[in-house]
Amino acid sequence: MKNSILLFTIKCSAILYFAACTRINEYTTAVSATPLVTKGTWKVNLFTKATNDQTTEFAGYKLTFEPTGKIIARKNGKEVNGNWAEDDILKTITINLNTQDPSLAKLNSHWSISEISKSGLGLKNTNNTENGRLQITSL
Repeated sequence: MKNSILLFTIKCSAILYFAACTRINEYTTAVSATPLVTKGTWKVNLFTKATNDQTTEFAGYKLTFEPTGKIIARKNGKEVNGNWAEDDILKTITINLNTQDPSLAKLNSHWSISEISKSGLGLKNTNNTENGRLQITSL
């Protein structure tokens, strides 16, 4: 009887150990968007809100994500500054531009990272039910 309890305990411990290691591995092997977006300049390639394509509102804007957490939106010699941050574990990016421009203000949100590639980043809005999508590509 004692041997079967000991064997059961060892099996359970092994299962828990491997399950914990697998879950920890997911966090340690996460791909971060920060090294990608902090290199170069970006443009809005796609912006949709409730299935309405509003990409043209961002024509001419160039976005720069600085490693310090500063974001700059430039267009026609004008700059709008703000902050951005990535949460590697939750796989989100938060953008907060200091602007009264209703178009640029649409970028202010918590975005869920849906895709990371060498040339672009795909994001989904996690704040509302309008299923907003944002895609930025490198210039």
